[in-house]
Amino acid sequence: MGRRKGDPLEQAAKGFPGRRRGAVEKEIEAVARAASEVAATADDPFPLPEVFTTAPAYYQMAIKIWRHQSDVLLRAGRRRPAYRHALTRYCIWQQFFLAASEQLRKDLPKGGAAIKVVKGDGETVIRTHPNIDFMGKAETALRLLEAEFGFTPVRDQDLLRVESFNSTQGRLPLGGAHPSSPRAAAPEAEKPAGHDPMGLMNDTDSAPPGALN
Repeated sequence: MGRRKGDPLEQAAKGFPGRRRGAVEKEIEAVARAASEVAATADDPFPLPEVFTTAPAYYQMAIKIWRHQSDVLLRAGRRRPAYRHALTRYCIWQQFFLAASEQLRKDLPKGGAAIKVVKGDGETVIRTHPNIDFMGKAETALRLLEAEFGFTPVRDQDLLRVESFNSTQGRLPLGGAHPSSPRAAAPEAEKPAGHDPMGLMNDTDSAPPGALN
């Protein structure tokens, strides 16, 4: 009987031992895409991803992050159904990062970054813990998604500037958290084509943030 394929979360936390990183990352992306297919309803326009609800104990941290950041987006007027895919990926990457950090703490209780590894021929060598490299990759993914959502002070200010510009053009910013300018009352026919070069931030059919593919 062949070996059972490891769970992508566990593989990521352990630094992808025994499997190609690309294969694991494809599984992560597949999970995120499946989550975005959960139908939104009037009662629940931003439902928790089904992949989380089917394994609540396993995805406990991701669920906690989802609920917190979902509320952050709602209060900022930026929570839209099309963003669920990107937010799912953000929550999973956050859980990966925290799991890798915890595993690093357990493996190196006295600190440091190097561990002893016994090679196949019995030789012992000193190498950098694989989670160091993985955490760097996870942080890169998180920073990109944080920028898209405005989850850091600097990126939040960047989005606020875009929203302010949109408001002066008579367009509601993102989720419509702020009132539009008097120009919004003008008929659409009187507005010149292309009057809002940043309209893609508001259109309901725009690509969700963090969609890399």
